[in-house]
Amino acid sequence: MRTLIKNGLVLLRDESGWKTEKKDIVIRDNRIEAVTASPSVEGCKVIDAAGKLVMPGLINTHTHAYMTIHRNYADDLAFFEWLDKVQKVEDDMTEGDIYWTTLLGIIEMIRSGTTCFVDMTIKSAREMSGPGSAAAGAVKESGIRAVISRGLAGVSDSDESIMKYGQAVREMEMFGDESRLSFIHGPHAPYSCMADYLQKLTRSCKDRGIGQTIHLSESQTEMDGIAKEHGTTPIQYVDSLGEFDVPCIAAHCVYATDEDIQIMGKKNVSVALCPKSNMKLGNGFAPAKKMLDAGINVCLGTDGCGSNNSLNMFSEMNAAGMVYKGASRQAQCIDAADVLKMATLNGAKAIGREGELGIIKEGAIADLILISLNEPQFIPANSIISGLVYSSTGSEVDTVLVDGKVLMENKTLMTIDEHKVYNEIRKIAARLNMKEATRI
Repeated sequence: MRTLIKNGLVLLRDESGWKTEKKDIVIRDNRIEAVTASPSVEGCKVIDAAGKLVMPGLINTHTHAYMTIHRNYADDLAFFEWLDKVQKVEDDMTEGDIYWTTLLGIIEMIRSGTTCFVDMTIKSAREMSGPGSAAAGAVKESGIRAVISRGLAGVSDSDESIMKYGQAVREMEMFGDESRLSFIHGPHAPYSCMADYLQKLTRSCKDRGIGQTIHLSESQTEMDGIAKEHGTTPIQYVDSLGEFDVPCIAAHCVYATDEDIQIMGKKNVSVALCPKSNMKLGNGFAPAKKMLDAGINVCLGTDGCGSNNSLNMFSEMNAAGMVYKGASRQAQCIDAADVLKMATLNGAKAIGREGELGIIKEGAIADLILISLNEPQFIPANSIISGLVYSSTGSEVDTVLVDGKVLMENKTLMTIDEHKVYNEIRKIAARLNMKEATRI
């Protein structure tokens, strides 16, 4: 199958940085066959990109998509008070609930230009498809790309930890042949996973040839607790247990010290910054500039809707492009080109797909989005890169392709029945008694 995207302004990347050119893109099956000014293609699907920017789909490297159920629910609380409140709801969620809430998150991500996400979920699928399939089933049916981890906590030999680990492994085996769906381990955090469990998961990663993702140095309470119990920082603690001996995405790292940063740089750890979540929960600002200077692969995540209220990566890019400037009082500490790279190329590197995702070039996978430039926030077009980071809201996303297949065209979703999802979510929220009394 071939697809031709014609008449568009294409966002390209070379050694000198980002640039835009008038080009057509030829897609064969799921790969970009050519980026050219004079395609010779007949009998294929044609997408007219006149007045639009064709760019790589955004990659969200840290989220909990099922947490759409917590949107506008546990707001304005201290971090561990917030965590306790959302976990009480999650205890009552079923596998079917996770399927529908994840599907709602996927709708939001597709509509705002995300084509791939790294998810830490709380249930594992027992079936290949349908409402009982949790996050993996939602990904498979929607057509989006995802790297899924089962959030794991506890001690290595507890009955619950053994059960959850077994569920995670079975799900990896169940969906192992899906081209858009891959798995990593997801130890929750150093304060919720004991040392033996962290080491067990790392051994499993080595045996299976996969990586893992973990929340690290997210709050001052975490820093104080790990220092009191282990005499070190969370990052140094998990490093001593071998956490970074396999590919790792460390989420947050708000309180990373200079020594922590050097360790993560040396061990090739990818850091998923989540500036909006960190601000909303009052946790602070990660030392992003120091991380970039140390050569760390810095990428972006939204976190879940419980702590962000949104899965919109354009909104996250906007926050990243601004808050670290303010926190460091340096307007040039991170520029728009850096932020765009975090949301595309660096995200691809974090999931082991460098050169395949996050870039438009021959041979790359066709995960692409079309952005309408005929919007007030893009006029005048002084700088497309600045516009994407500082002006765009995500509402400009018109068409989305993942793996060469169209998931949204002219703002119409092609693979998901939105209204059915919304109705199911309302039922779940009512059953879980999510509605709070309005305070005036």
